Amino acid sequence: MKILTTTHFSVSTWAGGKTTQLYISPEDASLGERNFDWRISSAIVEIEESEFSMFEGYERILIPLKGSLEMEHETENGLINQRVNEFELARFSGNWKTRGKGKLIDFNLIFKPEYAPKVSVKNLETNDFLPVTETAIYLYQGMLEKNHEKIEAPALILNDQNTTFDFLAVKPSKIISIQL
Repeated sequence: MKILTTTHFSVSTWAGGKTTQLYISPEDASLGERNFDWRISSAIVEIEESEFSMFEGYERILIPLKGSLEMEHETENGLINQRVNEFELARFSGNWKTRGKGKLIDFNLIFKPEYAPKVSVKNLETNDFLPVTETAIYLYQGMLEKNHEKIEAPALILNDQNTTFDFLAVKPSKIISIQL
């Protein structure tokens, strides 16, 4: 198990705000070279209208963490409009030219199509027990504990040993679980 916190994350600026790379697999891969299998990130969109980066050959899952987003996708079969509110999941092709409307903070998973991720948002109350078997858990809000070690948001917990880890919610918490 790896626990990654803000000291491990990589922050960069783009035309519409900031993006924080939480994790990229494999770890020596490069976003710019598009040689990764999957990548978890969070972006702050500070402008009302933005263009999404193209990720040809990849699929995307986006979840607004704060705010909502209207997207227009240009596909080979025409335009698709999609609206997602806070903590709703949107899945779309990285091959599509996508424009967004809305200032927000979002969560992104970009992955090669051979992966079939299951992504869900969970709310935990204080003293809720959380067995983790997923590939990754993004602790967006709150605090978890494992063996008296407290993990405060934001944090990414990677299950790199494919085993079960047990956590306790020390305070109300919101997580995004990712099974790849």
